[in-house]
Amino acid sequence: MEDVPPLSEERREEAPAPPIQEPPAEEPPAEETPPPPAANTTVRAARPAHGASELTIDREVMNAAPRKGAVDVLRLVPGLVASRHGGEGKAQQLFLRGFDALHGQDVELNVGGLPVNEVSHIHALGYADMNFIIPEVVRELRVTEGSYRAAQGDFAVAGTVRLELGLEEPGVLLSGTLGQYGQHRVVAAFRPGDDAETFAAVELGEGQGFGPGRTFGRASLLAQAVTSVETGAGRMRLRALAGSYTTRFDSPGVLREDDLRSGRSGFFDSSFSRQGGAATRHQLLLGMELPRQGTARTLLEVFGLLTDLRLRNNFTGFRVDARGDGLEQTHDARTLGVRAEHRRHVEVLGEDVALELGLGARRDGATQTQRRYRETDGTFFANEVDAQFVQTNAWGYAEARLVLGAWSLMLGGRADALGVEVFDTLAFQDPRYTDGQGYSRGAFGTHLGAKAGLELNLTEHWRLFANYGDGFRSPQARSLSEGERTPFVSVRSAELGARREGERVAAQLGLFGSQVEDDVFFDHTVGTTVFTGETVRAGLSAALQARPLPGVIAALSATVAHARVLATNTLLPYFAPLVARGDVGWNRTVSVWGQPLALTAGLGMTLLGPKPLPFDEYSRTVFLADVLLGARLRGLALRLEVQNVLDARWRDGEFVYGSRFDPQAPASLVPSRHFTAGPPRTASLTLEVHL
Repeated sequence: MEDVPPLSEERREEAPAPPIQEPPAEEPPAEETPPPPAANTTVRAARPAHGASELTIDREVMNAAPRKGAVDVLRLVPGLVASRHGGEGKAQQLFLRGFDALHGQDVELNVGGLPVNEVSHIHALGYADMNFIIPEVVRELRVTEGSYRAAQGDFAVAGTVRLELGLEEPGVLLSGTLGQYGQHRVVAAFRPGDDAETFAAVELGEGQGFGPGRTFGRASLLAQAVTSVETGAGRMRLRALAGSYTTRFDSPGVLREDDLRSGRSGFFDSSFSRQGGAATRHQLLLGMELPRQGTARTLLEVFGLLTDLRLRNNFTGFRVDARGDGLEQTHDARTLGVRAEHRRHVEVLGEDVALELGLGARRDGATQTQRRYRETDGTFFANEVDAQFVQTNAWGYAEARLVLGAWSLMLGGRADALGVEVFDTLAFQDPRYTDGQGYSRGAFGTHLGAKAGLELNLTEHWRLFANYGDGFRSPQARSLSEGERTPFVSVRSAELGARREGERVAAQLGLFGSQVEDDVFFDHTVGTTVFTGETVRAGLSAALQARPLPGVIAALSATVAHARVLATNTLLPYFAPLVARGDVGWNRTVSVWGQPLALTAGLGMTLLGPKPLPFDEYSRTVFLADVLLGARLRGLALRLEVQNVLDARWRDGEFVYGSRFDPQAPASLVPSRHFTAGPPRTASLTLEVHL
C-alpha cells in the first residue's frame, strides 16, 4: 500500500515522489484504537501530474475542518468558491480562476468516473448537482486547474475536479448528527475488507433551515465494489459503482437591499413561498482494467445516468407580468456512455516516450419544459419551453511525454464531435414560437484542441512548468438551427508555474491566463444565460501544505484573478477576484485512566474579496471561520462542529438587476441590489460508532 502524496502528483511514471509523512510516533499500546488514519490507498492507473496546478487533496486535509456536504468538500479546491444560495437541493454556483462557472458550465466535475455535468440543461449549461455526495466516503480530490491535459473534456474551461471514493476504516460506521435549525443526519456505511474502495454507504438528512424557505430532506446511497480476477494473461481488475439520490427542498429566493434597509424584510427572510423543487439521480458505472502487458495498461468503462429536476424560482417578482414572474423548469435526462484509456511506453528515435490514448462516446437524451405560474395560487398561465433533444458526443485524444535529461516535453491533442437533434413541441403546438427553422432540427460540429507542456527539474524538490491547452464548452441544444455547424465555446489557456515536493512541505505557484471566444453569463431576470462576447482572464494562484509539528497539518491557498469583456473593456460581472482558504488540523492520542483517547481539533477559514457586479457595483467582502473539536475512545467518537463560528452576517449571493416585489408599486426597470443570506453560526453534534 502506498500513501498518496497530498498537494503532489498522484504518481510520476519515472520516479515516484515521496509522500509527505509525519515523523514516527511512539508505538501505541496493543489494545489502543488509533485515530482515523490518513487515507492509505493503492493508486491504480493514476494520471501523472505535469503542471503546477495539478494536485491531490487527501482525506487528512478533509478531516481538518467541518465537511457536512458537497459545498464543504468543493471548497478545498484552491481558488474555488461554491455557493448554495438556491437552497440545499439545487446545484451549487461555482467560481474558479476568474470564471463565474454558474452551476457547472466551466468546471468539469466527475465522481469516481461518473460525469456530473449535464449537457444543454434547462436551468444552466453544465448543470452539476453534487448534493448526492456523502462526505464520509470521499477518499481524495484530484484537481487539474486550467485545460492543459488531453483527457479533459466538455466543460473543462476553468478546470477539472474528480472525486475518488472510499471508506477510511474497515468495518461498520454508524453516525448520527443533531444540529441547530432542525438539522438531523444519519449515515450508515461499511467496508468489508482491506480495500478502501469497496464500500457501501447511505445518508438520510433533513432540516428546517435558518429561515423561511429553507426546509430540505434528502437521501443518498453510494456503493462501490472492486475485485481482481486471475486470468491466463494476468490479473484483471473489475469495478462497479452505483448510487441513488433523491431530494425535496425549498429555496428562499432573493431579497431587495432596500426592503432590508426599510425594515420590510428581515435578513433571513424569503421573497416568495413557492420557490424550490425536487431532484433525483440514479447512476451505475462498470469498469475493467485489463491485465498489464509490459508497460501497457488498458481501462474500459461503461456508465449510465438517470436524472431529473423540477425547479421554481422568481427573481423579479412582478416586473414582467402582474400575475407574477415565477418560472417552473423541469429537466428529465438519460445518459449512456463508454470510454477507453490506454497507456504504454514506446520507443521513438531511440528515446522512451510515455503515451496515453483515449476515446469515448456519450449519448444524452432529455425532455425539458419552462412555464410561468401565478404567484397567488401557483397555477400555470404561459408555456415558454417544451422540447426534447438527443445530444451525442464522441471523442478521442492522445498525449505523449518525452524526457530528455532534466527537461520533459508533453504534446497532445483532442478531437470532439457533437451531433444534436431537437424536437420543439411548443413550436408545433403554438405558431408564435416557430423560428422558421422547423419543429425538428439537427446540427453537427467538431472541436479540435491542442495541448502542450514543458517541464524542468531544477532540484530534487523543485520543478518548473509551462503549459498550454485548448478547452471547450458545448452549446445549448435548443439554440441550434437546422444544419448549423455546432458552435463550441472555445477557451485558450496558458500557465507558468512551479511546485515543490517534500516530506514536510509541498507548495505550488502558478501564473495563468485564458481567452474565451464567445462567453455567456447567467441573467437572473430571465433565469437563463445570455451572450457577452470575447473575454480574457489572468491571475495568480498559490497553495501550500505543511506538517510543521507532529500531529499538525496545514493547507493554505490563495487565488487572485481578473476578468474583462474585450468589446466593452469592462469587468465581467460576478467573478471572484480574491479567494483564500486555510485549513489547519491537529490530532493527538493521550491516556485517560489507562485508556487511549484520540483528540482532534480543526479550523477552516475562507476569505472572499468583493466581486464586481453589474452597473459598476461590488459585493461585500466575506470572511468565514469554522471550527471542529472531537474525541474518540476505542470505537466511540464524538465531534462538535461549528460553522461560521464568528456569526458573520454575510451574503452568499449578491446581484444587481431590475425587479418589482410589491405588485402595487409602480413598474420600474431601475436596477436594484438583491442578495441571499448565508448561514449564521450553526452548531452540530455528531456521534459515531465504529464496529
